[in-house]
Amino acid sequence: MIMQVHFSTDHIAPRDRVRFWCDYFAKQAHSITPGEILDPAAFRAEASGSIAGEFALLEISSGLERVQRTAADVARDKIEAFFVRRFRAPVIWRAAARSTPVDLIHEPGDFCISSTEWQFNAEWKGPESFDMLVIPWAALSPLITGGRLERPFRLAGASPLGSLLGAAIDAVKGQAPLLSSEHGEAVLRNLCGLVALSCNISNEGINGGRDSLQSARLAAAKRYVDLHLADPSLTAASAAAALGISARQLHRLFEANNVSFARYVSRERLLRCRDAVADATGTGRSVIDIAFGWGFNSMATFYRAFASEFGSPPTMLRAASQGRENGQRTTGKDTS
Repeated sequence: MIMQVHFSTDHIAPRDRVRFWCDYFAKQAHSITPGEILDPAAFRAEASGSIAGEFALLEISSGLERVQRTAADVARDKIEAFFVRRFRAPVIWRAAARSTPVDLIHEPGDFCISSTEWQFNAEWKGPESFDMLVIPWAALSPLITGGRLERPFRLAGASPLGSLLGAAIDAVKGQAPLLSSEHGEAVLRNLCGLVALSCNISNEGINGGRDSLQSARLAAAKRYVDLHLADPSLTAASAAAALGISARQLHRLFEANNVSFARYVSRERLLRCRDAVADATGTGRSVIDIAFGWGFNSMATFYRAFASEFGSPPTMLRAASQGRENGQRTTGKDTS
């Protein structure tokens, strides 16, 4: 039979309920950060539903009225998945400000379709309550144009596709417990067709502004790199967290321009180092001082990267620059 699950915080000590609930939700779906809870002792949460393979269809209710998914939450999760929420109470679902420009206002019955890559803030009018369909990335990604969502989106429950998806989910909720695990997973997998159709229609409406949005994000990422080149702790993870996007998104921004994030950072540092090394009339800083000043923390790595990038080691470049300068001084002497 398909596996039936039920979890409740009722038998957990009040002081531990929120923590246990967040841990359980992270195991079934993704990591979250709860908002302020006025009375933790009165908090309760419950989840029940069906699990088949990597699919899950759950009914969720809890005393949380505000929930965040932060950059740290995104980084913490190692499994990629899509999520279809059908809200049973009004909710404002905002993607993080620097993650994607979307502000979704849901009424009861509306769907929110998202994935693990997005940060968000959700605020309910009252305790949170929703159905949630968890779809493994490998099941839905091949059916979506581009393989991913352009952004989270709202599907109105009263729309034609919303009505079809809602009816299908209700039917599965009622009949899944009667099916074998194999058949239950097949039924849940069949829901992917309706979800994919909704995703593709949404993506088509977004694609017109996609290029300009991606360009703006890439420009912001490059500005951040430029400001932090001298910091040896600059990494894709730290830059993504500062920009409010996932590391995966950051890598995609650069890869779309045929360069990796690490390669871009390394080349920018090398260019700054080359200019400083060649400036023989400047401060007279040593090559070591210049390299460490621009974020390199290994001279072996620096020398190897410099020679590979410019065809000669930095000491040769400096010697050539000093030779040119000395020649200019000799030529410029007054011989009268």
